[in-house]
Amino acid sequence: MNASALQSSRNMTHPVVLALGAALLLAGCGTTKDAKSRDEIASLKTTHLAFIDEFTEGAGKTWDDQQLTARTASVELQFTNAEQYEATKKKDARRSAAISNLHSQFKKNVKSLESGKAFYRPTFAAHLKDQVAQNYDKALRGEDIR
Repeated sequence: MNASALQSSRNMTHPVVLALGAALLLAGCGTTKDAKSRDEIASLKTTHLAFIDEFTEGAGKTWDDQQLTARTASVELQFTNAEQYEATKKKDARRSAAISNLHSQFKKNVKSLESGKAFYRPTFAAHLKDQVAQNYDKALRGEDIR
């Protein structure tokens, strides 16, 4: 093989070796996946979006502070359970931060409903749901790459 062919061969193998190494590294990281954490985040996403739907204006709906309090307590319990699970195992700072950020967002949603004592308007709720879903999707993507 002449020097030019050898150099060309090296140039082609280098990216292939890097790609294979990266694939092996990512495959090796699969042991850090935590299905329970991912399931909890997915469940929280469904619950949070349903919460927004429940407190969006609609035919026949009337405001009820007790309903908001009861529903908030139910969702808070889910967040508490997710946070407690994270506290009982090997600490993953990114996962803990994601759950904390999602929880903060939920608390802000509740606070806006409590202060306004009124349902979300449909257009605002649609925008809010998009934002909430994107945040949960980012957290779920984080779970998928761990």
